[in-house]
Amino acid sequence: MTSLIDVIFLLLLFFMLSSTFSRFADVELGAAGGSSSSAQKSVPAFVKLSGERVLLNGIQFTHQALATEIERLKASAHINAIIVSVDDSANAQQLVDMLLILRKSPDLNVQIVR
Repeated sequence: MTSLIDVIFLLLLFFMLSSTFSRFADVELGAAGGSSSSAQKSVPAFVKLSGERVLLNGIQFTHQALATEIERLKASAHINAIIVSVDDSANAQQLVDMLLILRKSPDLNVQIVR
């Protein structure tokens, strides 16, 4: 007859080995740094994130169209910064989705304001 502690140990071992401990996505958040005198002038675009819509410079976009429009603005208006304003109705997942879209352009300076 097997003791109860052996059964518990085997069950614990089984569940530990069958579980996965992986992260789905990492979003890097950095503190805003001071600007130096030799840095180029910041040309920002403004993104407002709310629960039901996303506005870029006052115009509503879908997430896919937002990435395309940011690339177009980088080429034509030479923007190099994005200011993201997060509304109280937006949830954390929407903010992470927005940051993942903005991370596709590594040369953009992203700042989050409330």
